[in-house]
Amino acid sequence: MTHAASASPTATPSPTPDPEKVRAEAEAARARDAALLGNARSLAQVIEAQARVAQDELAGLDPQIEQVTADLDVVNADVAALQAKFDARRALHGRLERDTFRFAAVSPDQVPTDLTEGQREALDELVSLRSGLLVAQTTLAERADVLATLKASVGAKQAQLARMRDRARILAAAAAAGDTEAKEAQVAVLKSLAQDATNAQTALAQLVASAMVRDGTAAAWSLPLRGVLTQPFGPTTFELEPAATYRGVSYAHFHGAIDLAAPLGTPVSAASDGVVAFVGHLPDGAMIVLIAHPGGYVSEYAHLDDTFARPPVKAGQVVKTGQVIGFIGLTGITTGAHLHFAVMKDGTPVDPLSLLSGR
Repeated sequence: MTHAASASPTATPSPTPDPEKVRAEAEAARARDAALLGNARSLAQVIEAQARVAQDELAGLDPQIEQVTADLDVVNADVAALQAKFDARRALHGRLERDTFRFAAVSPDQVPTDLTEGQREALDELVSLRSGLLVAQTTLAERADVLATLKASVGAKQAQLARMRDRARILAAAAAAGDTEAKEAQVAVLKSLAQDATNAQTALAQLVASAMVRDGTAAAWSLPLRGVLTQPFGPTTFELEPAATYRGVSYAHFHGAIDLAAPLGTPVSAASDGVVAFVGHLPDGAMIVLIAHPGGYVSEYAHLDDTFARPPVKAGQVVKTGQVIGFIGLTGITTGAHLHFAVMKDGTPVDPLSLLSGR
């Protein structure tokens, strides 16, 4: 009779890369990309820097996907081995096994105390097998979820990289053809970037509409991080911002949020109590977290990292003010490391600074 201690198969851990080397490479890539974006002075340089960001982030995702895939193979083997043992026990027809399965189906306090040593040993083994199978299946689901998240990030970055490379080719070809062609190409690329932003806003509006919770009163608000305000809420001359109508007035470019610059990897916290409504990418590639708050408020946290430090929250999760929900990244259309922080009330943007206590 096999004892419970040996019921679960021993998984062979998959090889892991040197964490210090991975971290050093990641930090070097992040620093280089942030510098490229920060020093970009022309549209062509911005496009080139954003393409480099997407390329480096894809490179950072590759080893993670390989690792999680290897982990899944190990866990799958564990599940198969445990299931085989469990099924083998169920296939036995002796009285001892029948009694063991009957005992295993009841609560521990209902198991007879006068079991023979063989019955107790068989029961312990069966309980251990069932417990091990449950743990392995839970691990399998968790790793599969991580893999799906990683693949979603890869898809978003591949699409962004393709768009940026196309735009870089357009600008380079036009620059070689002369000033007139170069200016026309810049206008065309700016329009395409603005269209990306518009598409992102359309998708965001749909997410916000489905996330709103009109009952209750929102808790106090605070800034999601300490950073430098680089772009305020309201009309702007920044050409990458989409057109909008605010309070009955139409604007060619409107920033319905505030931008807070901070170093890459800076933790981002929930600005008020609420429930996470969405974690994922917008059509422009930006990783965002949406939080629904009572009273029809929805807060958005955009350009979060999805490669080296993905958001630690999931849709449906209750969060409190100050709880970390993400980290500063370079995802989407951005000219540097910052948080795009927006708040909508009944679907209409409001200045987040107006919600802070004392203002």
